[in-house]
Amino acid sequence: MRLKDLLVYDNIIIQCHNDPDADTIGSGFALHTYLHEQGKKVALVYSGKNRIRKSNLIKMIEKLQIPIRYVETVSDCDLLITVDCQYGEGNVAFLPAKNVAIIDHHMISTELPDLAEVRSHLASCATLVWAMLREEGFDVNKHRNVATALYYGLYMDTGGLVEISHPMDRDFRDQIIYDGQLISFLRNSNLSIDELEIAGTALLRTDFMEEHRCAIVKANQCDPNILGIISDLVLEVDVVDTCVVFAQQPTGIKFSVRSCIREVMADEMAEELAKGIGSGGGHTEKAGGFIRYQLFTPEYERFCKSHGMIPRFEMDRDGKTAIPVASGCKAFLQDRIRNYFQNTSIIDASTFDANDMHFDTYKRRNIAYGYVESTRLFPVGTRVRVRSMEEDDLIITVQEQMLFLIGDHGDVNAISRSIFDADYRTVDWKFALKSSEYEPTIRVDEEGSEAISLLNCAKVCIPEREETVTAARLEKNIKLFDLWDTRAYRKGDKGDYLLMRNNSAQDLYIIEKEMFENRYQPVNNSAEKVEAVVFDLDGTLLNTIDDLADAVNAALTKVGEPNRTRKEVQSFVGNGVGLLMERSVIGGKQNPKFEAAFVAFKEYYQAHSLDKTMPYPGIMGLVHELRHRGIKMAIVSNKLDPAVKDLAQVFFKDVIDVAIGERPGVQRKPAKDTVVEALKELNVSVEHAIYVGDSEVDIQTAQNAGMSCISVSWGFKSKSFLEKQGAQAIIDMPAELLRYV
Repeated sequence: MRLKDLLVYDNIIIQCHNDPDADTIGSGFALHTYLHEQGKKVALVYSGKNRIRKSNLIKMIEKLQIPIRYVETVSDCDLLITVDCQYGEGNVAFLPAKNVAIIDHHMISTELPDLAEVRSHLASCATLVWAMLREEGFDVNKHRNVATALYYGLYMDTGGLVEISHPMDRDFRDQIIYDGQLISFLRNSNLSIDELEIAGTALLRTDFMEEHRCAIVKANQCDPNILGIISDLVLEVDVVDTCVVFAQQPTGIKFSVRSCIREVMADEMAEELAKGIGSGGGHTEKAGGFIRYQLFTPEYERFCKSHGMIPRFEMDRDGKTAIPVASGCKAFLQDRIRNYFQNTSIIDASTFDANDMHFDTYKRRNIAYGYVESTRLFPVGTRVRVRSMEEDDLIITVQEQMLFLIGDHGDVNAISRSIFDADYRTVDWKFALKSSEYEPTIRVDEEGSEAISLLNCAKVCIPEREETVTAARLEKNIKLFDLWDTRAYRKGDKGDYLLMRNNSAQDLYIIEKEMFENRYQPVNNSAEKVEAVVFDLDGTLLNTIDDLADAVNAALTKVGEPNRTRKEVQSFVGNGVGLLMERSVIGGKQNPKFEAAFVAFKEYYQAHSLDKTMPYPGIMGLVHELRHRGIKMAIVSNKLDPAVKDLAQVFFKDVIDVAIGERPGVQRKPAKDTVVEALKELNVSVEHAIYVGDSEVDIQTAQNAGMSCISVSWGFKSKSFLEKQGAQAIIDMPAELLRYV
């Protein structure tokens, strides 16, 4: 969802969660300002049992002139936006609305409306709102009060910025221009006498896990910032190396983690505590996270069952929802802490013996990478900062003949021109990431400098030189202390890979499972060599839906039948033009106008099949790359044979060898007939070919032909639909197909 999608509504209410904190107030204020400037009638409200009483929040509202007010109900609302919470949750009072939108950074815990933007990997809702405003060209820094409110929201939701890890949160922190004096004033107003008492009481509830030198502390419900204060104090104790402080909140458990030893990184420990039931992150020494009751409760029940315990619950403060008791929460967290310490091995590269693990040889796949010439962005000698999903920024000085190499997961490395030219071949098509929560950026390493997306200027390169690596698949979690940074370790989960550079048992590094298996394959891989690719046409190679919809509606209009929407036509395609029209004409073949409509469709489409039809982005680069590799290609379609051949001639002349469509006497897909005919013309056996398509018909066709099927998510059927149809493998962009050939 984008913010501009909300502008169709005129009367809008922004609702913060009950017992508002700085993050929900700041995020709501920023949205209020944006919508007000767009000419909308907008109000910022909160509800629930309690009014805002915390000193720092009252001062925040007063100093920044935030127009928030308490309500018990609302009326005449076209759109209700819940911010930093999800409509229907226990921590947000019900307010009636004709339409609902959700903007939140917590894990999804309810059914989302069509208008929703939830990014649970972010540390604050303020970060999400800042990113959404930036997408609309709204410069937050021109609104000093808004910028300060958003920054304070991030500050308070991350324990004073110590729980920041995601690059988007770091971008927000670095680029926002706020009132530093006011932030200092508010920071010194954080702790009330009541909260001081909460901290003191919590310290009396400290449990010490002596075998792991870890303390765990239960605090009463409080501002998350108080947990950090308690954690810092507990870590001062001489026998405590790590500590976890937690407090139950209306919708879950907020916790803080601290570590003072190199064998435990606080951010990693936070991730492990929240794994599958919430989110956690931060820095090596200070981190935190949040566990949602809706995800935690079933895990707590399973935990109790496996340990022979009876789950115990109590009602929440509103008396509406049963939540696990505090002692149960503590027992669960203690169990996760024990598992964290006991199920992880430490590897020190300086003393590692390769005989302790089973290593195999893998070869690099010829998949697409991105590259950018550094001097096209900045002059030689410029010190730049590259930010990606890696934990640390890459800070480097631009040199002559230096390039940046971008992996399909958004990782970035610097490489010299000489090595690049020896190892890679460039191709003239635009690079895109397979999947990433963040697009890598580059900027001058100076405060206030503007970041540039590396993807905007990245082109594609393909590895040419065969490269092999020696790697071992991890059978348990490890912490690797390499030779380059002995102060911190690299974490590897079970299933990830430990690699040796240059077959040196001391030169080790870790690559996570998905990334490794996408880039490397075993040298002794017994899979048959792929000699041919058989493509579906509509929704796979070409986006034909607009011309098909126009032809359908031209035919329906001609015979006096109601038209169909583009979305309806898209759901009808896949089984040939006969069924397309049968589904489009009300009553199908039983309608006396059907035959006339079908004839009209064929006449119109034959004359207009090229009006709007185009290859999907990346397709032309893919087919030319396959041709370069000597891979034969064919098209098989349920479209009429003359149209298939015409389209193949227009878009894929001299690239794709065979094109076959529907014609009398040959069974259409999902029967295997057209595929068998195509492979015969290519002179390739079925064992040496793969099938690529976008629908359930294509999956069935491949099965009937005895072929491997690669489904594509950019076509006429959704990824979730394809998964339900039993798709073997799904790719999200054309370049990913290179992995399979």
